[in-house]
Amino acid sequence: MIRTKGRACTGKRRHDTEEQAEEHRRRLIANGAVRLTAYRCRNQACRGWHVGHLPKPRH
Repeated sequence: MIRTKGRACTGKRRHDTEEQAEEHRRRLIANGAVRLTAYRCRNQACRGWHVGHLPKPRH
């Protein structure tokens, strides 16, 4: 389960570098995932990189 309330990153895959997160994002996209981004975690206990979905576009 992924919990993001309060900026927690419990259950998300942590990457040490932006490059590792970008490689993971590219693999997910190659397997059919869409609208993903790599981002720096704001959780002070983590401070790693994660891959997540972009917000849905507003119309």
